[in-house]
Amino acid sequence: MTQDRDINSILVVDDEQSMCKMLVKFLRSADYNCESTTDPVKALSMLKRGVFELVISDITMEGMDGLQLLKEIAGINKGLDTIIMTGFTRDHTYSDVIEAGASDFISKPFQMQELKAKIERVNRERKMQRELKELNIALGVLLQRAEKDKETLSDNVVSNVKELVLPYIEKLKKGHAISECRAYIDVLEANLSDICSPFMKNLALQHANISSMEVKVANLIKAGKGNKEIASILGVSLYTVMTHRYRLRSKLGLKQTKVNLRSYLNSINF
Repeated sequence: MTQDRDINSILVVDDEQSMCKMLVKFLRSADYNCESTTDPVKALSMLKRGVFELVISDITMEGMDGLQLLKEIAGINKGLDTIIMTGFTRDHTYSDVIEAGASDFISKPFQMQELKAKIERVNRERKMQRELKELNIALGVLLQRAEKDKETLSDNVVSNVKELVLPYIEKLKKGHAISECRAYIDVLEANLSDICSPFMKNLALQHANISSMEVKVANLIKAGKGNKEIASILGVSLYTVMTHRYRLRSKLGLKQTKVNLRSYLNSINF
């Protein structure tokens, strides 16, 4: 596409031969490849060759004016840049020309350096558009890779927990561990299960006002532990556990309801 290249070749369209010759001479001296025509219809034929990155056209011409030419150019190459020249600013405003699809507008008479500055501005915008396009493509690739890496990491965590941890927990549960150790094993099993289906993380994310200790208490309640067991496991007082339970009910919208906290936690679909 034309917008993927810097401006090298320019087509000048003006029904005044003298203007064409003057512009071609100047633009070639500025190291641009430049051709010209006084016939807008011929200009369209030349544009179909696809060798131009910019058109500089007069707005008032015989047979086809500059605004009509802009519409025809859009049908050939919608991304082709154009600068419209006019000596009749009362008839055509800047907004008229830009809304018709031109990249810029210059009023006759003008200094050649002014025209050169406008060409350079259009060229800078082309470069910026190209760089943004390349950046968007690169970001898209990075996001796809990050999502793939995230899925791979998640799969590896689940696989490792199931293969390397859970079987040994099951063996410990079948052994003759003392009751205190069995309680810790039960908690460990519940916590590892929550790693695979991240209850704890999602509870904290969806209820940002819930503290990390309240998440731990919620996880133990969900696992079926009573207040005394929770106090023993977490190394806190029974009053502290009851306070956290009360705060959990309040933050989860269960205050002054008969809803069972454990049942509610187990019913949450994350």
